[in-house]
Amino acid sequence: MSEYLNYGALGAFSFLAFAIMLLNYLNKESFIGLYIMVAICIGFILFDANSEHKTALKNISDFKNKRVLKCISGGGLYTLANTYRVSIDDGWSVDKDYFIKDSFMVRANKCESW
Repeated sequence: MSEYLNYGALGAFSFLAFAIMLLNYLNKESFIGLYIMVAICIGFILFDANSEHKTALKNISDFKNKRVLKCISGGGLYTLANTYRVSIDDGWSVDKDYFIKDSFMVRANKCESW
């Protein structure tokens, strides 16, 4: 499930937690509300990763039951998102949490039923 973690947000909130602990240590104060806020934010990141993992498992199950999926790949900062039709009949296969056709891979959590 670790491949679904948002490492950017997790790193930012970990840095924020470290900064808060350092400031509280230097000021000899303790403000529990900030710790709770950071813990809740990290909890949301873990909840999101779990949700993405469950989506991938559902899509893999649908794929194995010969359903057709519409998957999106790309869509980053400099690229456009491409849509692909994924099914067993079209020659796609499953490897861990990816759908593979020839040398092309699409993440299973980026799909929905067609």
